[in-house]
Amino acid sequence: MNKYENKDDVYLKVKNKSKFKVFLLASVSLIFVTSILAGCAPMEPASFHRLKVKVRKLDKKTAKLSQNQQYVEKKLSQMQLNTANNGVAISSLKAKIRDIYGEYEVEHHKLNVLNKKFREYRLMVNKQLIKLLKLVKTGKASVSVSSIKKQSLRSTLVKKESSMEYGFNEAMSQFKKKKYNSALISLRNFLNKYPQSKYSADAMYYKAYANFKLKKYPVSILEFHKFSQLYPKSPDVPMSIYLQGMGFMKVSDPSDASILFRQVIAKYPGTKAAELSQKAIKGLSK
Repeated sequence: MNKYENKDDVYLKVKNKSKFKVFLLASVSLIFVTSILAGCAPMEPASFHRLKVKVRKLDKKTAKLSQNQQYVEKKLSQMQLNTANNGVAISSLKAKIRDIYGEYEVEHHKLNVLNKKFREYRLMVNKQLIKLLKLVKTGKASVSVSSIKKQSLRSTLVKKESSMEYGFNEAMSQFKKKKYNSALISLRNFLNKYPQSKYSADAMYYKAYANFKLKKYPVSILEFHKFSQLYPKSPDVPMSIYLQGMGFMKVSDPSDASILFRQVIAKYPGTKAAELSQKAIKGLSK
């Protein structure tokens, strides 16, 4: 019995030693982990605080940048508005300048017509005086002055009418043949010679049209405008306004072109010019 009891004691002792070693190892490990955690714990709040400070600084910078962006956008919007207002003012001034220039051209033309009529009248009077003086010298003064004047005026008017009609027809023949340079010269000469004839309105209209065909758009715009002012009841007025608009389109001024197209549509509905103006506006909107 003692022998077995000794073996049990030995086994218990060995088993107790193993448990002790395990306990000791676990204790040492726990102490080691605790010391590590104890060393790390004080560092965590400081790092977190630094991060919070950096975040706040970044938030302030972001807010400042946002304010600067809003200020710049506001200034840019104001500049765009000022530019648009200046554009409207410039367009209005351009329209007024064109109107003033058109009025000047009309008055200048009227003055030239009056001067020419005065010269023609003075020349006619001088011719009649010369004839009378010759009759007095030859003893044929018994012929009445009034009859001489009537005969002379009738003959002059017949010759003038024939020459006038021929000159206009010749200019229109050149225009129809698309010889626009020749037609322009002929029409200009015709208007200088017969500024107040029954063909004057047509001559002025086709003179402007010839300039348009020759791509002299600024000149044609002024001439169509002058024609519309001098002959507002002419059937060619709607087309002349439409062609003014086309001239502005050719010189890259769509805003003025649009105004003229709308004027044709409003004042002359049902005309060919109104139909063409409607198409032109649709083309501008594309």
